[in-house]
Amino acid sequence: MTSPWMDGVKGTEVLPLIELDAPLIRVEAGPGTGKTFGLVRRVQRLVHPQGGCADGREVLVVAFNRVIAEALRHDIGKCLDESEHLGDPVIRTVHALCLQAIGGDLRILLPHEREAMIYDVLEAHPALRVTGQPFEHADQALRDHEAKHVLNVSLWQAVQEWLTRHQARLISELPSLLLDRLDGGDFDTKRYQHVIVDEFQDLTEGEQRLFATLVSPGGSLVALGDPRQSIYLFRGNDREGLEKLDVIGHEEVTDVAMSECQRCPASIVQAANQLMSLYSAAPMIPVSDRVANTHVVVWETPHDEAVGMAKAIVDNVRAHPNDSHLVMVTRRRFGYWLRDAMNALDSEVSVDLSFSESLLETWAVREAFIAFCLLVDPDAPTWRAWLAYRDSQSGTTFKAPNRNAGAYLALLTQHGDTITWGAVESLAAEERSLRRGSGGAILWDRAVRLLEIRGFVGTDLSAPDAWLDLLFDPSIWITEETDEPDIAATDLMLVREKVREIIAEGDSGDSLDDAADRLQRAARLLRYQIATREQFTSSAEAAVQVATLWGAKGVTADHVYVLGLCKEAIPGNRRVEYPGTDLEFSEEQRRLFYVTLTRARSTLVLSRARKIKRGEAKAKGVGLDVSAGGGWYPTLEMSPFLRDILSFLPRGVSGDSWPGCALH
Repeated sequence: MTSPWMDGVKGTEVLPLIELDAPLIRVEAGPGTGKTFGLVRRVQRLVHPQGGCADGREVLVVAFNRVIAEALRHDIGKCLDESEHLGDPVIRTVHALCLQAIGGDLRILLPHEREAMIYDVLEAHPALRVTGQPFEHADQALRDHEAKHVLNVSLWQAVQEWLTRHQARLISELPSLLLDRLDGGDFDTKRYQHVIVDEFQDLTEGEQRLFATLVSPGGSLVALGDPRQSIYLFRGNDREGLEKLDVIGHEEVTDVAMSECQRCPASIVQAANQLMSLYSAAPMIPVSDRVANTHVVVWETPHDEAVGMAKAIVDNVRAHPNDSHLVMVTRRRFGYWLRDAMNALDSEVSVDLSFSESLLETWAVREAFIAFCLLVDPDAPTWRAWLAYRDSQSGTTFKAPNRNAGAYLALLTQHGDTITWGAVESLAAEERSLRRGSGGAILWDRAVRLLEIRGFVGTDLSAPDAWLDLLFDPSIWITEETDEPDIAATDLMLVREKVREIIAEGDSGDSLDDAADRLQRAARLLRYQIATREQFTSSAEAAVQVATLWGAKGVTADHVYVLGLCKEAIPGNRRVEYPGTDLEFSEEQRRLFYVTLTRARSTLVLSRARKIKRGEAKAKGVGLDVSAGGGWYPTLEMSPFLRDILSFLPRGVSGDSWPGCALH
């Protein structure tokens, strides 16, 4: 009789992942090779009475993000429902596991709060300033210290002072905090007989060591991943973690290789292999018998691209309504243009914007979100965030010099390190001209602005739907001078609807009866998701999902459409949050494109524009060479990564003559 965990198993590559028993197993698996399938069946075997006979509570599955964790939870749950098992396994994201083990209500800093912290640290400790660009140097030094590239103890201690005053933590601290407590014997957290870690190459060195430590004596650690899919250098990931597994796990490593790509058609696999030809990993072997429906399309401008691609996608959705459709964009604003163009063509084709990692970059949305948090769940980092800026009608001049650090620290000290609504009311009652310190008058402006907003929306939270409509009304945050008001209005709607989704989940799944409690829970969960760069869970009912290239990690689809493949967007220019060199950044962008290519099961459309309006480029996050010609419409170059694989793609066509990608 066939073991239930072997039902539906194809080929032999996945068998070791399912059945092998060894203390330390390294699974290097390319995209679409059945890694997730094998992981699910391994768990099924471990907890089956005729398999590993393990208590489900002794099995820990670690996923990189919520999207992957929820998919694993669904697949493992469905699998276990159909066979005997000795309890359900523990399935957690990295940060959820750390928070659960550490306990307490840890407040993690959001990116803009971290920025204000650095200005405060430099104000309080002038010796840490570096001539020229003090903030940029301190920011990079902190990132290098967090990733353990280059230690800077003085800066780290100054940061810890600030975090103590504000009762907050950096996201990078959670794994190391838990690991330090384990090593120091502070508490005996639960160990697991079997630990399975997905996307091992995307973890930091501290996270990798943590999960090795969580294995019980005599237990097993399975690390799955692919160095070619390492795309999180900015959060300090250790791309070489799989290679160093023997050092991390202190055991002899048993290797399992999975290179047969069952997901993508052969030509896409061959293109992906060529893109990564310098990498030592074994090339993927195509085994899918699907014929690739691949297209390379060139448009005049990004606006033309959005309109033309919208028509092609709508036509393809109509032709294949039961298939999955995924759009990936190199810049978030391209996704908004596409969504608007699709709605204009057919409002019945629902579009889900799964953005979260850059949701607060528009000033109107950031200000509204901070105000929302202060009204329902005020805390020290949120007060600091509100007071870090200055009022801005256009949304382009909101960053106050040094984030008002001098005046803020004086105010913080004046009120015993505890800013409250009373402190803000007291500040607003003073004469504006009496405020002292760098940014004093601007701080007064921010206090007055906040009190005006509170007076307008009120503090009665008993009817949350009506209150949210009032608070996120674009007229409060968007003026005639606001840059790109349509995008700001869309993001306001996204935040408001996400709050409502969280409240609805609470209504059906917990005991939070009070509306204020539910709003507070929503604020905390949203802060957590943005701080951890968690992708918002997409709607299963949406016909088309739109995500950034990073946001599509862990997602696959029958039909994949990639927009914005110009050199200026991918690789684009290295941003300050990326440690390392320009070459390291460019190579990570190459790996990001590799992940992008390998999401498709059938259709793959690679799209780009030839030129962009000069005034739009910066606003869209498209970095132009200062010497770029073209007058008002500088030329956009083809991404070098796209150029690398042209020999495996059909000849590029102009969008004006392209018939689309719908196959009937």
